[in-house]
Amino acid sequence: MTDGLWRGVVPPYRILDPALRDAETLLATAFADVVAVLPDERAAARRLNRLLAGARLRVEPLDGRWRIAVTDPVGAAAAALAVVAVAGGWHRVKRCVRCGRTFVDRTNAATRRGCADHPARRRFASSGDLR
Repeated sequence: MTDGLWRGVVPPYRILDPALRDAETLLATAFADVVAVLPDERAAARRLNRLLAGARLRVEPLDGRWRIAVTDPVGAAAAALAVVAVAGGWHRVKRCVRCGRTFVDRTNAATRRGCADHPARRRFASSGDLR
């Protein structure tokens, strides 16, 4: 059984970044559909599973190791979202507070509130220096 297999594992976001960017763009409507039902994680999982149903996976060698390869960009994007949900938790799947666009919070503390187009604003001290 794999229950708990991913518990406590921090996803290698550097590796997932291309697929997560695709999830935020290629799957924009479907990704928003998944996020719309949060915090109901079971409903979000059902919607994500529908996206994963079409993904085609295979195991292949890479530099003396094995990896799981997803053969299509949409499937890869959905698989990356699944890794985030399982390893990082659904709390990393968010909606931008400024525009409502869905995104994956890849920060260490999972405190990001805005999408790539709306990053946090920097605060200025009275002297004009960045804080």
